[in-house]
Amino acid sequence: ALMGLQALGLTTSQPGIGTFVVSARVGVPLLLGRYSPAHVREVRRCVEIPAARLCAERRSDRDIGNIAAILARMDDAADPARRNLLDASFHIAIARGSGNPLIVKLVEDLRTVLEEHSRAAARAPYRRGEASQEHRVVYDAIVDRDPDAAAVAMEAHLAAAERSIIDPDSKEAQ
Repeated sequence: ALMGLQALGLTTSQPGIGTFVVSARVGVPLLLGRYSPAHVREVRRCVEIPAARLCAERRSDRDIGNIAAILARMDDAADPARRNLLDASFHIAIARGSGNPLIVKLVEDLRTVLEEHSRAAARAPYRRGEASQEHRVVYDAIVDRDPDAAAVAMEAHLAAAERSIIDPDSKEAQ
């Protein structure tokens, strides 16, 4: 455990003296599997924002029904693990609504990489209500066939989710 803290740049060890905390911030980038959060953040923005835009342009009534059903189940889910699975389903349903099977595959693969990140976000205080509202704004823009609003709403949602991981106990991080 001490070696792990030292590798993160949080502590330093001095032989014969002890181990000392030297920083409250991680000094090296954390990894999500083989990827840094910055890498994942960039790819999510490149894939999920255009997916929301395309979904608003191309969605069918069936896509709207699927997304609405997922949102209803998310509102009823008290368990963070269940909400995490439904969150993944929400993002994948939007990708499906884009009409591009490659976007669906990319979002599915991203959700696999994001599993730990998403679990942490689902446990963050205040995040449940905020995420629900963010999802609703994305959904409403898709229903209205407003690609610009859908892209802006997805960008805001991704930014809020990122902030919740940086400081999960801060309401301002939401």
